[in-house]
Amino acid sequence: MELRPLYEVVAKKAAELREQGKTHMEVCEALNSLGFRTRTGKPWRHPQQIVKLLRSFGKADSA
Repeated sequence: MELRPLYEVVAKKAAELREQGKTHMEVCEALNSLGFRTRTGKPWRHPQQIVKLLRSFGKADSA
């Protein structure tokens, strides 16, 4: 399965959450609660993962 399209969905959701004022850690928690996992199948644990995710998909990070 191609991961890029799936990660596009995750990046879009993460960007939406950031636009709502959520911190990077809150985005991690929200993605986990929605059932999203990293490409290795693990939960989102580190705020830096969100920063890198947004950057890799060209999503602006508001803070």
